[in-house]
Amino acid sequence: MRVTIVFIAITLLVVGCNQEPEKRESMELALKPRPNILLIVADDLGYGDIGVNGSEIDTPNLDLLASSGLRFDQFHTLPTCSPTRSMLLTGVDNHLNGLGTMKEDKLPHHEGLPGYQGYLNDSAVTVAQLLRDVGYQTYMSGKWHLGMEEEGNYPSAKGFSNTFALLNGGANHFNDLGTNANVPVASYTENGMPVERPEGYSSNLFTDKLLGMIGGGDKQSPFFAYLSFTAPHWPVQAPQDAISKYEEAYAEGWDAVRSKRFERMKSTGLVPQELDLPARSIDVPAWDTLSGREQENEARKMAVYAAMVDNLDANIGRVMQYLENQGELDNTVIVFMSDNGADPYDRSARNAYQEYFEATDVNNEKNNMGAADSYLFQGLGWAQVSSVHLKHYKFMLSEGGTRVPLLVYNESLVTDENVRDQFASVADITPTFLALAGAQHPGTEYQGKPVFPLRGRSLVDYMTGRSGSAYAADEAVAFELFGNASIYMGEWKGLRLREPWEPARWKLYNLANDPSESIDLSSSEPEILQVLLGKYAAYESDNGVVDEPSDVTAYPQLPRYRSLSN
Repeated sequence: MRVTIVFIAITLLVVGCNQEPEKRESMELALKPRPNILLIVADDLGYGDIGVNGSEIDTPNLDLLASSGLRFDQFHTLPTCSPTRSMLLTGVDNHLNGLGTMKEDKLPHHEGLPGYQGYLNDSAVTVAQLLRDVGYQTYMSGKWHLGMEEEGNYPSAKGFSNTFALLNGGANHFNDLGTNANVPVASYTENGMPVERPEGYSSNLFTDKLLGMIGGGDKQSPFFAYLSFTAPHWPVQAPQDAISKYEEAYAEGWDAVRSKRFERMKSTGLVPQELDLPARSIDVPAWDTLSGREQENEARKMAVYAAMVDNLDANIGRVMQYLENQGELDNTVIVFMSDNGADPYDRSARNAYQEYFEATDVNNEKNNMGAADSYLFQGLGWAQVSSVHLKHYKFMLSEGGTRVPLLVYNESLVTDENVRDQFASVADITPTFLALAGAQHPGTEYQGKPVFPLRGRSLVDYMTGRSGSAYAADEAVAFELFGNASIYMGEWKGLRLREPWEPARWKLYNLANDPSESIDLSSSEPEILQVLLGKYAAYESDNGVVDEPSDVTAYPQLPRYRSLSN
């Protein structure tokens, strides 16, 4: 059910969890009752895939979160799923918490390196653990992707008291099939015990499970709930009724749809008026060069992708309606984000997928696209539509891979303008939740064991307008994954991508004027770049970042357009 919510504002006079103790005490006294916290994460959703960011996809509930809450336009994650989620739930850098690289992409030279285990290690305490310690009920439903080999890696061992978890990074959206011949069956647990997957579409199922947890919980205690969707992660599948809404929506093709998204962004002030839409990637053919059959298949594929986003939005509406019916919505802070940008890769030619398609009788005929026995990828052409004006996609530390929607919903947090356009990152979410709950991070020791301190900081002052940004103009925040690196400071960004994407050297961009990363200023502003490089070197040393050999990388080849008619 789609809902319109009327808020009764409550007062949240809060400050960051890195403030002085006496200020923290006054914050805790102001939070009576302490707010519920609902964290909702979409999987591989591009910056431009929701209505408020220019999309034609029907997302009224997400648009409501943005219009009645806060919209962050410079929020950054890591460029892939599990490293982002590791930092999201701990506030600790991925090279320290165990996800220096993804488990799926762990290479021989990573063996034995601290911070490169490929699962969430015990050196970082989770926000769920800390909120549970101060009396919160802690619920988790959906994708985990932070460890599955042993029970000690399950969400039930990481602070979540009630869980229904897909342990893998992805799965069939209708049944228990896995993603390829290497993972033919997906693994699900409930409260730490292996279970068979119930029937139902993934987003509907995960929402049902979470609502059951909230409904069965102690009404006298606040809750922290983590709703972790697998939509719109591949395989691209959706309920038929949702697909039907978009049957004709993409017949004009990716060039026209991308251009219209960009013009909507301009009309709402999301991008500078003088900014031009970057040219289509050389690896994407012009739409009018495709055959009629290719166009029909591609339009249908994007219709299914849009249906996944539409259905995700409808399930968010279900949760909001439930909370309103229970009288809990006004005292719930809802945070929605994507874990990274859109995924451009079509993996269907790889042996593990070919074997899987044959074993499971995959049917990708046009009329069957989106069904449980189909298996589609969004592909490069449509992924560029999801990124719109931003450079690149998932796996890359360019803006298209890391700048994602962040919406924070509670009217009491909005003081004037509801758009926040300064830098913030996924590392800041755990500190923000701790501040809202009046909880403290233990620093360097938790329950007698050493842990890493927080890297991020609370966004609460920035949210409420008490400060104009979360970071000072000379503070830098850096990231690294797969040998690619980035560093942000104020309006500046340093970026080093590996070959074959770009020559492996540092470039400099001014994101305030050039969010598309089109103009390299490293030659004209060498002093600024040198400052950034010095700060990056300190980050690399402090977090145990390992240089990747030049001859290995997780994704060495550019994605190419693959026709479904071949």
